[in-house]
Amino acid sequence: MTAAASDGRGPGGAAAYVPLAVLFSLLWASAFLAVKVALRYSPPLFLMGSRFLLAAALLLGLALLQRRRFPAGPAAWARLAVLGLLNYALYLGIAAVALRHLSGGMGAVLASTIPLLLAAAGFLLLGERLNRPRLAGLAIAFASVVLVMYSRTSASDQPGAMLLILLANVFYAAGTILFKRWRPAEDAIVLNGVQFLAAGVAVLVPSLLTEPVTSVRPVLPFLLAMAYLLFAVSLGAMSIWFHLLRSGDATRASSYFFLNPIFGLFLGAVLLAEPVHLLDIAGTIGVALGIYLVQRPLSPH
Repeated sequence: MTAAASDGRGPGGAAAYVPLAVLFSLLWASAFLAVKVALRYSPPLFLMGSRFLLAAALLLGLALLQRRRFPAGPAAWARLAVLGLLNYALYLGIAAVALRHLSGGMGAVLASTIPLLLAAAGFLLLGERLNRPRLAGLAIAFASVVLVMYSRTSASDQPGAMLLILLANVFYAAGTILFKRWRPAEDAIVLNGVQFLAAGVAVLVPSLLTEPVTSVRPVLPFLLAMAYLLFAVSLGAMSIWFHLLRSGDATRASSYFFLNPIFGLFLGAVLLAEPVHLLDIAGTIGVALGIYLVQRPLSPH
């Protein structure tokens, strides 16, 4: 990767990096709320598996119509399938199960531990640099998130579900590191389409075997939530995410996950009447400071 690309000066320019990253965080945080709504009418694995297969059908159908280049050989297909299992089947599948016992806001809060996982893995496995401002920014943002978590722990946010989300984050971090290491050459449509196909099969098969899928209620709120998850999150947010990874290092791109709790908490307050506490405001300030420090350019030495 060239220096220009790693600085976000590839297609779209450096000016587009920050707005896209903020948009990704907003969409990703809102996904937790949409999942909470959809889970009222569907078992979690069926919800995710059907969403993944619908996204795969749309993307791969478009790729065929546009004659996009598909993976060349079994190894390339296998790499994308592994990424799909980590990024979608395991991460989102486990998260959907956990969100039955978590508020949407807390789900977004816990997602912000991903930058810490990626910073450590990027330093150890990818050779990404961690200077003092970056380390300080990660520490400040994480401490602010912990503060918010502490203020919001309640009977509706069960510890076991929190641990499940943290486990899911490990799979997502692993998928991100492998993406950076493998650098798949496929464009975003094929890249995401194959991942969604692998994830959909991996999640929907156990759903059909173990979940009461006859309990699914295709009422209007469910259909609207599913449409949002499909188009805004699966097709929109994930395309932005892989673009960010290709335009910068994993630590820089993932630092915007610290915005997830902020967006999640306030969207939860507006849309689901979830409470906002004074410590949430303090945490917001800390997260903003942490992201600023992480995003500062690395010195040449």
